[in-house]
Amino acid sequence: MRNTQVGGQAVIEGVMMRGVKGTATAVRKPDGRIQVEFEKRLPITKKNKILSVPIIRGFVSLIDSLMIGLKSLNFSASFYEEDDEPSKFEKWFNERFKEKGDNIILGFTLFISILLSVALFFLLPTALTSLFKKAGLGVLWLNLIEAVIRIIIFLSYIYFIGRMDDINRVYEYHGAEHKTIFCYENEEELTVENVKKYPRLHPRCGTNFLFLVMIVSIVIFSFTGWASLWQRLVWRIVLLPLVSGVTFEIIKWMGKSQSKLAGIFAAPGLKLQLLTTREPDDSQIEVAIEALKSAEGIKETIGSLLDKGSKDLNNAGVESYLLDSQLLLGKVIGKEKIYLITHREEEIDRYHCEEYFELIEMRKKKMPIKYILEKCEFMGIDFFIKPGVLIPRPDTEILVEKVLECIEEDNQLSLCDVCCGSGAIGVSLAYYRNNIKVHCIDVSELAGEVTQRNIEKFDLYPRAKFIKSDLLEEALINKESYDIIVSNPPYIREAVMDTLMEDVKNYEPHIALNGGIDGLDFYRKITMQSVNLLKKGGILAYEIGHDQREEVIKILKENGFSNIRSFTDLAGNSRVVMGEVP
Repeated sequence: MRNTQVGGQAVIEGVMMRGVKGTATAVRKPDGRIQVEFEKRLPITKKNKILSVPIIRGFVSLIDSLMIGLKSLNFSASFYEEDDEPSKFEKWFNERFKEKGDNIILGFTLFISILLSVALFFLLPTALTSLFKKAGLGVLWLNLIEAVIRIIIFLSYIYFIGRMDDINRVYEYHGAEHKTIFCYENEEELTVENVKKYPRLHPRCGTNFLFLVMIVSIVIFSFTGWASLWQRLVWRIVLLPLVSGVTFEIIKWMGKSQSKLAGIFAAPGLKLQLLTTREPDDSQIEVAIEALKSAEGIKETIGSLLDKGSKDLNNAGVESYLLDSQLLLGKVIGKEKIYLITHREEEIDRYHCEEYFELIEMRKKKMPIKYILEKCEFMGIDFFIKPGVLIPRPDTEILVEKVLECIEEDNQLSLCDVCCGSGAIGVSLAYYRNNIKVHCIDVSELAGEVTQRNIEKFDLYPRAKFIKSDLLEEALINKESYDIIVSNPPYIREAVMDTLMEDVKNYEPHIALNGGIDGLDFYRKITMQSVNLLKKGGILAYEIGHDQREEVIKILKENGFSNIRSFTDLAGNSRVVMGEVP
């Protein structure tokens, strides 16, 4: 069994863990993602020899734990605060104290918390017990009555706040914290399934500490006699550091010992945890695991990241979840798929992990994987793409291949790619034919940015260049002439736009998809303009929808084109129509 002193605390929708590397607070944000805040810090008892002396270290650790707990609670609460306008006092306070403000608020909150705890669990029981002194009871009996009252108040407090929905959630995270620590101590891999096997009651719990404080105080306070009420109150406050210090040493011994006596001491506190913990769900266990790993400096491996990522994508209904998780991790760490498969045990730093899971979240929302990767293979070369331009499809390669067949290797031709989007068609043609000049035309500035980047990527300037234009208007103004005009225009019927797949409908630009009521608007406009731009014998080549062959051929004929032919894809669907100027 692993020897560890990992401890933790449940916070709002999260868990704080303290480990050998520091303190980590993991919180499940409202959008479902896990946010981890890590602070590298030594326990305060390690900073000074006097502070590490038994008994003293207990009280010092208690104050230190309270401060860390409040900071963690404040961090977790920040994700669920209302976006209200700050009050005049808040504005004045922030302007007056600036970065010191958080420390001042933390110190004040700690002071108030200790004050209320002392009042509720020490001063109130002492005051109530004073009522029994008139019955002539001895000091021992009075101390026992005080302890019983204190325990009743303590149990009532825990029970009633646990009936609140928000606190019940905290109790569930408390259970997740204990189960995760148990799994870690038993040297099992920190997975949800492994953690679920372990109990939610742990002997080193803060609940045990609070309960033992009640018991230890009975013994220590019994030596103070039973003088006036104010004397007793002062004694209880003065002796509080001693009580907490002794209790700390007992808890420390219980955590290490396997003896029956330790079991007897731990039993009441373990039973008490039935009130302060609940069985967590898988998502809460995931948060506790992230907190513990960060606190102990346990890094994720390629294998664990792939497993988590593919599970998340599968649960979100992404069919290609295995491949996508590999592609996304490969993007983050700059490695190919084969490397990921053969290096599953390689550790990945926390920052790359966070970046990876951000990409996983994007894919879970059905953003196309190629947009996330900013890369798309087309005609055997990798194009840069980004949201706002159409993703090049394999079907479009048929159009490029048919145009390439019309161009000899040493031909010096001029070519125009209309509605170029990412520039995939025009850039591919310039890439595979070294002597042609290509104008890539689109009305979108974003398309221009992406196309220009691809032109530069393949070192095609000045043979290839982008021109911003509404279809061929700029070419007509400049009296350009071309040997070939090629286009994959928007051709989806307006009525069926809402029936497109979710990733296409929600992410790809509608301006590059919507072809009007019958899907033929752009074929009509481009064909009419091309007549005045194509040289004699020039070629106009289109990609078409699978059911648009007859309509597009008719449009070409009506505008005087001849030698019109069409080509199908591998599935036998019409995909390309080409015609020539007589």
